[in-house]
Amino acid sequence: KEEIWTENPHPHASLDTYLQFAPAISVYSLNMAGMKGKNNLFDASMIYLLSNLIMNTIVFTVKNISHEQRPDGSDYYSFPSGHTAEAFTSAEFLYQEYRGRSPWIGIAGYGLAASVGYLRMYNNKHWLHDVVAGAGCGSASTRLAYFL
Repeated sequence: KEEIWTENPHPHASLDTYLQFAPAISVYSLNMAGMKGKNNLFDASMIYLLSNLIMNTIVFTVKNISHEQRPDGSDYYSFPSGHTAEAFTSAEFLYQEYRGRSPWIGIAGYGLAASVGYLRMYNNKHWLHDVVAGAGCGSASTRLAYFL
């Protein structure tokens, strides 16, 4: 908090709100461009829906139990980061669908997801451990959905 916000106050960036969905949108964009993923679009959509259901159940249950205050003091729903969890759910979805095509597709998705985590801290909405927990929850939720 001291390094990012206290010593360098700055205006909030709202990019994290939209960027969290970019890897998932990439799956649909690549499909429309003719680059098919591991599953057909219907099956991939159902897997993505299931992964979001799992992720949101875990994130909002833990947020209510942990009752941790955000760095900016706005509320007590800091842990884990929901934006970061969604970003990593989407990044893992992109990775799972295109991992056989090119490693760079997955790297790009995870790069976007990591950017969302950084922006949540940059905007003074989350602590580092909130972001790390959200990342783990998001990736694990998608892997569980693919397993199921």
